[in-house]
Amino acid sequence: DHGKTTLLDTLRKTNVVSQEAGAITQHIGAYQVDHKGKLITFLDTPGHEAFTQMRARGANVTDIIILVVAADDGVKPQTVEVINRARLANVPLIVAINKIDKPDANPDRIKQQLSEQNVLVEEWGGKVIAVPVSAKSGQNLDQLLDYALLLAEVDDFKANPKGEVVGTVIESHVARGKGPVATVIIQNGTLKFGDLIVAGSAYGRIKGLEDSRDEKIKQAGPSAPIVVVGLSETAQAGDIIREVKTLDEAREQALAHEVQKKAKAMLRPGIKASGKTLNLIVKADVHGSLEAIEQALEELKARTEEVQLNIIDKGVGQISETDILRAESAGATIIGFNVNANPAALSLAKAKNITIDLYDIIYELLEDVTKVLVSLLSPEIIQTNIGTAKVVAIFRTEGNIQIFGGRVEEGTITDKDPFRIKRAGEIVGSGEVRELQQNKVKANEVTRGSEFGIKAEVSGNVLEGDVLEFYTEEVRSKKLS
Repeated sequence: DHGKTTLLDTLRKTNVVSQEAGAITQHIGAYQVDHKGKLITFLDTPGHEAFTQMRARGANVTDIIILVVAADDGVKPQTVEVINRARLANVPLIVAINKIDKPDANPDRIKQQLSEQNVLVEEWGGKVIAVPVSAKSGQNLDQLLDYALLLAEVDDFKANPKGEVVGTVIESHVARGKGPVATVIIQNGTLKFGDLIVAGSAYGRIKGLEDSRDEKIKQAGPSAPIVVVGLSETAQAGDIIREVKTLDEAREQALAHEVQKKAKAMLRPGIKASGKTLNLIVKADVHGSLEAIEQALEELKARTEEVQLNIIDKGVGQISETDILRAESAGATIIGFNVNANPAALSLAKAKNITIDLYDIIYELLEDVTKVLVSLLSPEIIQTNIGTAKVVAIFRTEGNIQIFGGRVEEGTITDKDPFRIKRAGEIVGSGEVRELQQNKVKANEVTRGSEFGIKAEVSGNVLEGDVLEFYTEEVRSKKLS
């Protein structure tokens, strides 16, 4: 929420924010802007922490990362993550210090925080360009684009439009009237209408190309963000697109990729079926979102050993009758992100008593799953020591009931609390107070230094010289680690 999409909106003079639930970008969008006769392609990446893999993919595709940090907020864990991704991918940074028009903006504090992450801006003797901007008003955005073009020129970013076609799938989904479509960044060569391509286990002849403004085009060269129509299935986000000569070659490469993917899946360790389990089927609108949700759920699963979180199936597209039957056989809940269930699936779910939870904001999805996991955890019993006493005399023993006298050494003992029996430092039994007396008068509590008489139900005999540890018990709901 530091203003990345607002910045891009201002550059494109369109409104992307209103299309996003909760004003959080859920997908990677790819757009182009024209600055001084040159095209700059932007990948608008989500800032929410659940979208780590999507941001990582962006870092692997981009030439420059513009790191947006709000001047009134500061460096956040996601900011640090992007800095680390940039280092890992060896991608240069330009820092856009946004919201400088706000009253509590403090750009110097941002520069200080960045220096703590070994990101030194030019004003601090470093090499990283930092530009103070206002995405809302457009202040200094031209300067930001100037620096992007300058850095591209200095670092000599080039591609060969006549070379081998190579591109990366940014996201993919099934579009009404078009079938499987993929948003792609071309990184080398020129992709043309009618070309045969392979992207992972998807392949096909291109039946349509659209640019970032949804206009139909006949070809696309390096750095162009395009939508490709004509694939046999939805490609996986991150798949590499390559041109092939024949349809047979396309099928062969796609099949080989599918076999390799299944072989890797078989090597994954199985999830233990013992103990409590939460079985989920996850459906999403695009592969990028599906991947982000799966990663977040895997992180939740790692936070508890008591409850098993089991993603038994996942996919892109509308929730179907097949999903309902799969959920029935596995005792699973179906989670849908930016998708709906078809009428037949809804009817079947009602008949089979299958739960379908639909979301359009990812953190609400994760909060609900976390709540369910916590509800499955066994409650935690917290014991707090309130006082210790020493047994000075045994008066009578009748089965598991004992009457004895003692003296409070520390704290306070009451007529309601349980106690542990310790002998020579070892716990040898336990007990509960049935009646407490002080000076032969019934008492609710006895404090340090006072003597008392007690009637208690015990497990294990109390002997003269034993130490009694009195405690309270509080039942608390466990939290994930």
